Amino acid sequence: MKKNLFYLFALICSMSLFTACSDDDDDKHFPTDEVNTTFTSTDTSNQLLLTYSGEPMLGKSVTFNTTDGKTATLILKGAGISLTKSTSTPTLANPSVIPGETTTTLNVNLVPVGDTGYTFSGTDETGNRTIAYEGAVEKGKLTLKLNVTMSNDLIGTWNLHPYDAYGAIFPLHLIWESSKKFQLDLFGMGMITEMEPGGLLTLMSAVGLINDGKMNLQQAISALLKDVTFRNDGNIQASYSEAANLGNPVWVKSPLNIAQYYVQNSKLYLLLNVDAIMAAVMGNNPATKVDLGSILPQLMELLPILSTGIPLGYSVDENGILGVYIEKEFGMKLLNILLPLLQDEELLATIMESVNSNPAFGAFAGVVEAILEQLPEVVAGTTKMELGLNLVKAE
Repeated sequence: MKKNLFYLFALICSMSLFTACSDDDDDKHFPTDEVNTTFTSTDTSNQLLLTYSGEPMLGKSVTFNTTDGKTATLILKGAGISLTKSTSTPTLANPSVIPGETTTTLNVNLVPVGDTGYTFSGTDETGNRTIAYEGAVEKGKLTLKLNVTMSNDLIGTWNLHPYDAYGAIFPLHLIWESSKKFQLDLFGMGMITEMEPGGLLTLMSAVGLINDGKMNLQQAISALLKDVTFRNDGNIQASYSEAANLGNPVWVKSPLNIAQYYVQNSKLYLLLNVDAIMAAVMGNNPATKVDLGSILPQLMELLPILSTGIPLGYSVDENGILGVYIEKEFGMKLLNILLPLLQDEELLATIMESVNSNPAFGAFAGVVEAILEQLPEVVAGTTKMELGLNLVKAE
């Protein structure tokens, strides 16, 4: 009996020792000091490898934090950007990862990978969106794959409204009303015509002044843009053609994760991934960065909307035509930036020289001059503005 009790005691002690050693090993596994940090795509020492809907996404940051090696929080948001060479310019931020969310917090369960890091996966849901995520973290690198689905009334592909010179609806959505109308001698015969600014824009957009007079602005837009798709992951994709192919469009799809959107309070917000756009257009060479602050200081006031989204109005009429447009509030901000430039005598002289030297424009030189002269008063009297595109749902 005593011998049996001795063996039982020895077995219990060995199990306790094994358990204690195992706990010590687990404690040693947690490299929290090495992985608790913020990862971005531009930081080579703490690099973020983020994909969204299977494609790389630039301009974002993810802060990883764990205290016990079993669970962690991931905070997703837009990474800081600088559009100027000036170090005194306040740092701006790209839009956040999930459209419409300033930050997104994921609470994840961790699976240890040896003694170097962790993996995690799962889903996160709110009322109108679901995030499926999968990732891994180790010293100096965080990999995160996101697949997002959301709901709104715009999801689907919308074709640009076809151009018909005799139709009531054109591809361009041009509504602009003002208490001060343009007074123009359109035909150079001394007969003054009073015009709303929207009516003038519509008239000008129908005059063949592009491609050696073979095409008007409405036709040119139709040769540049075929359709726009509002995807259920928050991406916007467009079928577009290069300007060099105006006479014979070659349609291609825009990449994912450059332009996104969300709908809130009956407005559409357009999100532009500045890092992705700059990488596509200019590359990542800092020498190509333009000092916008020195060129157009007023523009700096609008730059914060890069983080929150460009506000656009939208509406669907009884015929199912979707109008997406800049409204008065934002449009006036743009025009008030533009107007001081148009008061510059040197610039005005350059514009008029260009008009007079172009056979297609030459006949309208007097009209252009009158428009430029009257524009400040017309802008100041603006009562309604909707400038954008008309789209129809693809079948």
